[in-house]
Amino acid sequence: PDSPEWQQWLSYAVSSLIEASQGRALVLFTSYATLRSVWEAVKPGLDDLGIPALRQGDSERTRLLDSFRESVTSVLFATDSFWEGIDAPGETLQHVIITKLPFKVPTDPVQKARAEDIERRGGNAFMDLSLPEAVIRFKQGFGRLIRHSGDRGVVSVLDVRMMQKRYGHLFVDSLPRTQRSFGPVEAMTDAVRSFLYP
Repeated sequence: PDSPEWQQWLSYAVSSLIEASQGRALVLFTSYATLRSVWEAVKPGLDDLGIPALRQGDSERTRLLDSFRESVTSVLFATDSFWEGIDAPGETLQHVIITKLPFKVPTDPVQKARAEDIERRGGNAFMDLSLPEAVIRFKQGFGRLIRHSGDRGVVSVLDVRMMQKRYGHLFVDSLPRTQRSFGPVEAMTDAVRSFLYP
């Protein structure tokens, strides 16, 4: 995620995955700036495919969610509060795309004060605060997908740290048992397409 090419790759990956699921997606971000950048990059292509691209901030939350639920092929680009507390059962939401593991910004004043307090008491701010909070948030994002027993769908995670960092297994292990695939975007788009449209 810290690579200079990240933004361009992310736009490509999100666009490819949305096309594979024919819309019906919630794309979760950890920053408004990244959300805006990716939405602006992929919206023209989605318009060409007839897939409505809704963006958090363009309308009031309830109205935005109503529009998302009503238009089966729509895609909602969101961050912050949309990682939890939204319910879009059935065909409207069959694909959740998590663009980045949801670590809080360490420079946030409240987060910074909590981290300093943990360190002062001899703890490890990353292991004792940042990581557990991110895992909980990740589970909440994952939980947007299956709201009822008849729902089915795919969660795509675009952050390679889940596979490459020692702590990555904590994110994977926090999820219910599912069929899992790992690989480059092209292979994952094929997997998404074949799972949703066999």
